[in-house]
Amino acid sequence: MSDSAHLRTFDGQSAMPVIARGQKQHNGWSASFSLGEENSSTIVRLSFGFLWLLVFAIPWEDAVTIPGFGTGTRLIGIPALVLGVIAVIARGKVRHPAAGHVIMILFALWATVSYLWSVDQDETLVAASSYRQLLAMVWLIWELAPGLREQLLLLNAYVFGTFVSGLDTVYQFLSHHEAAYQRYTGGGSNPNDLALLMALSIPAAYFLLIQSKRWMVWVYRFQLILAGTTIFLSAARGGFLAGLVAFSIVPLIHQRSSGRRRIVGFLTTALVIFGGLTFLPASSWERISTIPDELREGTLTGRTLIWGAGFDVFREHPFLGVGAAGFRQSVNRALSEEIVAHNTFLSILVEQGVIGFSLFCALLGVLALSVSAIPSVPRRFWSVTLAVWVVGVSSLTWEIRKPTWFFFGLLMAQCASLASRNSSSSTLVPAGTSFPQTRRA
Repeated sequence: MSDSAHLRTFDGQSAMPVIARGQKQHNGWSASFSLGEENSSTIVRLSFGFLWLLVFAIPWEDAVTIPGFGTGTRLIGIPALVLGVIAVIARGKVRHPAAGHVIMILFALWATVSYLWSVDQDETLVAASSYRQLLAMVWLIWELAPGLREQLLLLNAYVFGTFVSGLDTVYQFLSHHEAAYQRYTGGGSNPNDLALLMALSIPAAYFLLIQSKRWMVWVYRFQLILAGTTIFLSAARGGFLAGLVAFSIVPLIHQRSSGRRRIVGFLTTALVIFGGLTFLPASSWERISTIPDELREGTLTGRTLIWGAGFDVFREHPFLGVGAAGFRQSVNRALSEEIVAHNTFLSILVEQGVIGFSLFCALLGVLALSVSAIPSVPRRFWSVTLAVWVVGVSSLTWEIRKPTWFFFGLLMAQCASLASRNSSSSTLVPAGTSFPQTRRA
């Protein structure tokens, strides 16, 4: 985490807020632990370090799998949770949850209760366990990253993690190791999942880029090129569309920028396009070019058939659903195979019925309202990130995936910290308080 010296707030100054001597910070829910003597404690730093490593491993978590235990991220997540609990106990105070946290808990509880009527109770138990772990990760973000500095470091961890899967994908391409016909992937991920993982990193990398200086700027520019290249190599059509949405961060951020900054921003995007046109296999472009035909009259690689079967199941179980993680079993009779929904919204609707679906929509609504109330630059970043997620999960089943809950949890933490900076301005004296359109490109 040596790069922390290069991270800046939205006005380009240090991301670590300062507080007047003898004063205490209050954010409307609780006192923040990240300031003063508590921030220097070994246990707090160690717990945050494990959380940083956990986020760093998210983009390539499937690369390390331990039989009978799970992915390697569990080896990081367990000590992160234990140390986080100890840190909170030592602090003697738990932050009050935000509205989004309450809805998340209700959604996870409903998924757990669906075991009572699930068509696949074994899978529902696994899903319930996964939701508990995801809630723990969101809680750690809330407790250990209440300030902008910590939040930027966690965002940086995710972006750095994509270097592992991205570079591995390029290596697989150069070594002619195909994951499927003329499709390449790294980090142990499915090509479609990898494409969305990388697409989500694009607005994050650009958000960090405009707040960085010196050599870190070039690190983020390289990541943008690598992310675009990886999406092309995966030949994932849904990921390609999500990537297009992701790169809209460039014109949105630079709407009111000077001509020079606009040129630099667009040149970064042009490098990605040039790399794709010049170096990537023709088969990737051939598959991506079928998007218009598939949308008009195709089956989206059989997805429309899956969705049709899913809606038939929903009509039979509209209110309670078939139980969390029960989609595959419920469509087996119609499709003669067990297959996931390939659409997060349909998956939730079929598995958890109208009640679970309403809770999830309420969560998205709370997140959108929270984003609408924050300053311009972070608002545009989070708006694009949510749009990328929506486009990407429209062809993937991602309601029990760590990236979904990581970005949702980080969004809530950042919205709360920005609200705290505004409401506590008489006590808190941040290093930077203005939010101009850009720092640099």
